[in-house]
Amino acid sequence: MAPRRQGFDDVDAVWQRPRALYLLGGGWILFVCWFVGSLAGLDKRIVHDRPFLIRSQDVDVHSQQVLLKLPAVETESFEDFTVEVQPSQEVLPMRNEFYTSNFSGSDTSTTIIFNVFKGRPKALAVQMLKALTQKHVTPPEVWVMCFNSPMEKKYKRVVEAVKNKYPALAHKVKFTVSDFNFKFHGRFLLAYMATTKYVLIVDDDKAIDGDTVNDYLKYMKIQKGVWGNNGHRRAATFEGYKSWPRNFTGESWAEQDYLSGMWFLEQSWLEYFMKERLPSWSTSEDMHLSHVMRKYLNLNTYAGRVAIGKTLPRKSKEVQATQGSALDLREFIFDHELGRGNKVVSVDVPIQTLVYAETVGDIDDYLAKLDACPMKNGSTVDVGVENRTEISGPWCKGGKTAAVFRGSKEQDVNGLIKAAEKLCAKTNCEYFSVKPNIRHAIKYFNMREGYGQTRSEVEIPFQTGASDVMLSLVGILNNVLPDTLFVPDVESMSWPETDPSKRNRLSIYHRTVLLAVDIHRNSKTNGKVIDGQVKDEWLITDDFPSSMETLIWQRGAIGDPIPYSS
Repeated sequence: MAPRRQGFDDVDAVWQRPRALYLLGGGWILFVCWFVGSLAGLDKRIVHDRPFLIRSQDVDVHSQQVLLKLPAVETESFEDFTVEVQPSQEVLPMRNEFYTSNFSGSDTSTTIIFNVFKGRPKALAVQMLKALTQKHVTPPEVWVMCFNSPMEKKYKRVVEAVKNKYPALAHKVKFTVSDFNFKFHGRFLLAYMATTKYVLIVDDDKAIDGDTVNDYLKYMKIQKGVWGNNGHRRAATFEGYKSWPRNFTGESWAEQDYLSGMWFLEQSWLEYFMKERLPSWSTSEDMHLSHVMRKYLNLNTYAGRVAIGKTLPRKSKEVQATQGSALDLREFIFDHELGRGNKVVSVDVPIQTLVYAETVGDIDDYLAKLDACPMKNGSTVDVGVENRTEISGPWCKGGKTAAVFRGSKEQDVNGLIKAAEKLCAKTNCEYFSVKPNIRHAIKYFNMREGYGQTRSEVEIPFQTGASDVMLSLVGILNNVLPDTLFVPDVESMSWPETDPSKRNRLSIYHRTVLLAVDIHRNSKTNGKVIDGQVKDEWLITDDFPSSMETLIWQRGAIGDPIPYSS
C-alpha cells in the first residue's frame, strides 16, 4: 500500500504546479503547427500560380525572396540612347611651358629649314633672302643646317651676310653645324624641336618665292596634309607613272605618293616621323614621311602650284644625292613600307582575298583547301593525304589571294615567305607599283612586327607588338580593300613559347587581328585616286568598307568557316 500512496502523492504534486506553464507550452505547440501549415500553403500557391525553375546559383536569392516576401526581379529592358558629351580641354598648369602645338587656327608661324652640303653658296643666299621676306605671314624662323660639309665656311659667310642685310630679323636666323653627317633625316629630327605651328623643309637646290608659305597655307585650308611642289605618283605600269607638275595639266593640286625637294606640314605631326624605325639612314626620308602621315594620322601627301618655275644656281650632277644603288634601295624600302601599312595612291590593288597566317601550316592548309576545289572542267585536284574529299564554299571563289603575316622574330619568316609566294603563284595575285626603270613584284604583305627591333636582345612586350600589328594591318586593309579576309582559328592551337614572361600568344594576336578588322570596318576609307574615263577626272573612294567579309577557319576541317561580325 505504501508504494501506491507514493504514486498518488507525485500526481498531486504535479497538479499543484502553476497552470500558466501549461498554457504557455500548449500555445507554443499550436503556433509551430500553424507556421508549418502556412509554409506548405505558400509553396502550393507559388507552384500553382507561377511555375518557375530555381538554378543552383539562384538559391540564395530565391530564399531571401520567399522568406522576406520580396517581389521577383524583373528582367531589365534597355533602350538605345545617345550619350551626352560636352568636350572640354584640360587647363594645364604653366601651360606656356607645355606643348608647343597649341596654336590658333589663324596662326601662320613657320620655321623654314634649309639643309646644305655641296650646293652653291649663291643658291643659299637666294633662299634665305626669300625666306626672310615672306609676305602675308608672320616673319618665319630660318634655320640653316650644315652637317659635315666641306663647304661649311662658305655657307657661314653667306649666313652672316644675310643677317647683316636684315639686322632686325637677324635673331630669327640660326646656323647649325655638325661634324657628323645626319644626312637627309637629320633636318626632320631637328624640325621636331621647332616651336612654330608649321615647318617648311627645303632642299639646297629648290627655289622658293615670297609667297611660298602663304600659298601652302591656302592649300592647307583646302586639304590638311603634307604639301610640296614636286611629287611622284606610282602606277601599275611604267606608262602610267606620273610626276608633278610635269604630267598634270590644268590641275591646281593633286595627291601624290611622296614628294621631293620641299615639304610643308604642321610641326606637331613630326611626332610620328620616329614612331617606327626608319628603314635606312641612307635615303627615303621622303617616302617615310608620307608613309607615317598616312598610317598614323590618315593625312595624305599633296603637290600644289607653289613656286613653280623658280630656279636657283644649279649644282653639278656629281653631287646629286640619290643615284646609283640608292635608287634600288629606295624600291626595297617602298616594298617594306607596303607591308607596314602604306597606301599607294593610284594603284588599284587586284587582290580579292587576304589570308592572315601565323605559321607556314596555316598557308599550307589554305592551299590544300584550294587544291580540293572543283576545277573549271569539273575535275578536282586533291593534295591532302588524309582527306581527299572535294570541297566547295568561300575557299573556291577567293580569286587573287595574298598572304599577310606578322614577320616577327619568333616566326619562321623565310618559310612564310616561300608559302606566301606559292599561294600567290597559284592564284595569280602578283601586281606592281612602279617608278620608271625599276619594277618589283608584290606577292605578299610582311608586317615585320617590332618597329625594327627584330634583332634586339630585348623582348618586345605584347602591348608594343600587338599595337604595331594592329596599326600595320589596318593600313594594309585600307590599301588592298579585299573582299574577304581569312583568319585561322587558334582555339585548338598552342604556341611553343620560349619567352617565360608571356603566354597565350596566339589568342592575343588573334584578338588583335579582329580589332584591326573592327577599326577598318568602322573607319572611312582613306581613298585612292584612280584615273577615270574622263581625262583629269578622279574617282575617290571614301566610304566605309562595310562589304569586307571576315571568315575564321579551322585547319584540317572541311566545313565552311565561321563569319566574324563586329
